[in-house]
Amino acid sequence: MEAANSSFSNDLEPRYRVDGSCWRFIRVASDGLFSEPGDHMFRHTLVVLQLQLAIIFILATIIHLLLRRFHLPRLVSELLAGLILGPTVLGRFFPKISDILFSQQSLKILSELTRFGYLFFMFLIGVKMDVSLITKSGKRAWTIGSIVIVFPMLTIVLIAKYIGRTVDNMDIYNLEWVGLFSGTLMLTSFPVVACLLMHLKIINSELGYLALSSALISDLTSVVIVNLNSYWQLIKLASIRVALKSMFLCIALVVFIIAVLRPMMYWMIRRTPEGKPVRDAYVFLLVIALLLVAIVGDNVGLQYMYGPFILGLAVPTGPPLASILIEKLDTIVTGWMLPLMSTSCGYKSNLWELNRPLPASEIFVITVGFLLKTTCGFIPAICFKMPCKDATALALMLTAKGIVELGTFATNADKQSIVTQQFTLAVVVVFILAAAVPILTRKLYDPSKTYTGYQKRTILNSSTHEGLRVLVCAHRQDDALSAIKLLELSNPTKESPLSVYGLYLEELIGGSTPLLLNHQLGQKSSDGSRWQPVINVFNYFKSQNKKQNQVHVFTAISPPKLMHEDICWVAFDNSVALIILPFHRKWNSKGKMISDSKDLRALNCKVLNKAPCSVGVLIDRSRTRGPSILANSSAYHVCVIFLGGKDDREALALAQRMRGWPSVFLTVVRFIASNDCYQQGWEIMLDDECLRDVKHQSKNNGNVLYKEEMVTDGADTSRLVGSLLEESYDLFLVGRHSRTNSPVISGLSEWIELPELGPIGDLLASSEITNPISAFVVQHQIIEGGCESTLTGFEI
Repeated sequence: MEAANSSFSNDLEPRYRVDGSCWRFIRVASDGLFSEPGDHMFRHTLVVLQLQLAIIFILATIIHLLLRRFHLPRLVSELLAGLILGPTVLGRFFPKISDILFSQQSLKILSELTRFGYLFFMFLIGVKMDVSLITKSGKRAWTIGSIVIVFPMLTIVLIAKYIGRTVDNMDIYNLEWVGLFSGTLMLTSFPVVACLLMHLKIINSELGYLALSSALISDLTSVVIVNLNSYWQLIKLASIRVALKSMFLCIALVVFIIAVLRPMMYWMIRRTPEGKPVRDAYVFLLVIALLLVAIVGDNVGLQYMYGPFILGLAVPTGPPLASILIEKLDTIVTGWMLPLMSTSCGYKSNLWELNRPLPASEIFVITVGFLLKTTCGFIPAICFKMPCKDATALALMLTAKGIVELGTFATNADKQSIVTQQFTLAVVVVFILAAAVPILTRKLYDPSKTYTGYQKRTILNSSTHEGLRVLVCAHRQDDALSAIKLLELSNPTKESPLSVYGLYLEELIGGSTPLLLNHQLGQKSSDGSRWQPVINVFNYFKSQNKKQNQVHVFTAISPPKLMHEDICWVAFDNSVALIILPFHRKWNSKGKMISDSKDLRALNCKVLNKAPCSVGVLIDRSRTRGPSILANSSAYHVCVIFLGGKDDREALALAQRMRGWPSVFLTVVRFIASNDCYQQGWEIMLDDECLRDVKHQSKNNGNVLYKEEMVTDGADTSRLVGSLLEESYDLFLVGRHSRTNSPVISGLSEWIELPELGPIGDLLASSEITNPISAFVVQHQIIEGGCESTLTGFEI
C-alpha cells in the first residue's frame, strides 16, 4: 500500500479510486527547498509559466531597447521575441531546451491566458472608442473611411476565393483560410491606427484627426460586414432557420446590453459623487458582466471577443466610469496579457517553412491587396484636395496592421486546419507592415511644418482696424482669470477690437480618442461640468465689453504629451497673433509657492518651439480678487524692460496698447550697454523706431514714462532688475530673448534656471520673490527654424 502511494505521488498517470472515478494529479506549485529528492521545477506548471513569462518579457524588452532608436513599435520586438523562442531559432538549434521550456501542456496554459487577455483587450477597445466621433466626422472622413474598407474587402476576398478554387484547387478548409487571410489584411482597425498615431505623436494633428475618424468608421463597418458574412456561411453550411435563430439571439444580446447594462452604468455614475472614483464593487460587477457577455455571445453565434467589444462601446466615455476601468485594467491587459498574443503568434510561426513554394492566391492577396487598399485611401484624399504627401501618409496609416490582425489570425487558426506555412506568412505580413508603416509615415508627414513659413502673426503686425486675436490657454479657472486681467489692460475699443479664443485643456483619461469641442457650435461631451467654470470666466469678459470683444471658447481633451498640437492648431486655424500660456508655478495669496508642474513646463516649451504666432508666458503673483484688475485699483503700474531684439519689440507692442487706460501708468526702461560695439546695426535701428512713440511726449503718452539705464554687463543688469522689483510695479513686460551678442546679458545665461523664459524672465520668475508682482514673458513668432537650442538643460 505504501509502495502504491509512493508510486502514486511520483507518477502523473491516472489512478483509479475505489468508487470508480478517474482523476489526474498535476503538479502546479513547487515546494521549493522542501521538494522531494529527484523533483525538478519543470514538473510544476506554475513555475514553468512564471519562467516563460519572465523569459518572454525580458527578451522582448531587450530587443525593444535596441530597436526603439529606429522608432519601431513594441509589437515588432514582441514578434521577434516569439520568433526567437519558437521553432525558427530555439526549436531548430536548441530543441532539447525548447522542449523543456515550452512543452505542449505549458503552451496550452499560455494560449488560454493569451485568449483571456485578448478578451479584456477587446473590451478596452470598446471603452476607449468614442462612437460620437462618427456624428462629428465630416464628409471627408465618411467617404475615405467607407471606401477604404468596403471596396478592397469585397473585391479581394471574392478574387482570392476564385483563384483559390481555380488555381490552387484547395479544399474547403484552406479556401476558408484564404477568405479569412484576405479579409483580415483588408481591415482598418481603429485601435491599431490609434496606437500608430500615439506612437508617431500625431494623434492631435489635423491628419491624425482625419485618420482616427476614418478608422473608426471603417472598423465599425467591417464589424457589420464580417458578421453578415458569418451568417451567410451559416446559411450555406447549416440552414436558414439556424442562421435566423443565431441572428435573433445576437440581436437580443445587443439589446440587453443597450437596454439593461448601459442604464445600469449610468446609475453607477449617478451614484458616484462628483470628483470621486467609482466604487470597486461597481468595477467587479462590470467585470462579471463582461465574462457573462463573452460566454453568452460565444454560445449564440458571435465570436468570443465581439460580446465584450459591444459592452465596451456601451460604457459612457470619459470619467468617472471609463477612466477607472482603464486605470485598473489597462496596465495588466495591454502591458502583460496582450503582449503574450503577439509573442505567441511569433512562437507559432516558423520562418523555415517559407523555403517551400508559397500558394499563388496568398501572394496575390498580399501584393494586389496592399496596392488596392492604399489606392482606395489615396485617391479619395486627393479628390478632397489634400497634398500628395499627406494623402500618401493617410493611406499608409489606414493600411497599418497590428495586434488586432494578429488576434484574428490566432483566434481563427485554432478553429481551422491551418498549416504552419500559411500562418507564418500571415504573421510575416503583419510584421513587415507594423515595422514599415511608422517609418514611411514619419518620412512623409511632419506636423511641425504645418505651422511654419506662413504670414506674420504677431502683436506688432496686427493692424489697429482688425484688432488683436489672442488665444488663452487654461488648465483651471485661475489661469483664465489671470489671462483675462491681462487682456483687460490691452484697451479693447470699437475701433481696435479684441478677439479672444479661450481653450480649456484637459488630460485625456479613459479613451483613445482626443476631442476638440467648439462650444459656439453647441458641441458637448458626457460631462461638461469640469470646464463650465472656465467658460463662465470668458463669458463674463464678453458681457463686460460686448462691442469691443469677441469671445470663442473651445475645450481640448488630449494626452498631456500631445496637448501642444491642439494649442498650435487652434491658434493656426483662427489666425491668432498671441498665445497666452499659464506659468507652471503657482503661488497662494501669501506669496508662497504651492505647485511646480513639470508636465505644464514641458507643454509650454513645446508650444514655444512650434507655435505659429507669438507666445507669452504669464507669471501671475497677483493677489487681487475677481476677474477685473482696474475695478480693484485706482492705479495700475506696468514696467517694460527693454534690452533690444524682436521679442522685446513684441512686448513693447503689447504695452503700447495699454496707453489708452487713464489708470494704467506705463514705464519703459531701456538698458543700454556702455561698451556695445553693435549699436549701429539693423536691430538697433528697429529698436529705435519702435521706441520713437514712447520717447517723445504727446497727448497719448500722458501716462508713459521713458528712461534709459547704462550697464556694463549682466551683473549690472541683474542688479537693476532687482531694484525695479522693489518699486511699486504690478506687472512687468519683457521679451524672452534679447540680442545674444549684447553685453547687457553677458554672464546671465550661465546661472539661468528656466531657459524657456530667457535671462530676464528667469529673474522675474525666481522663487525668492514674494511680492505680488506679475510678469509676462513674450516670444516673437518663429518664422524659420526653432528655438530648441535655447532650451538646454531641460528635457522636453
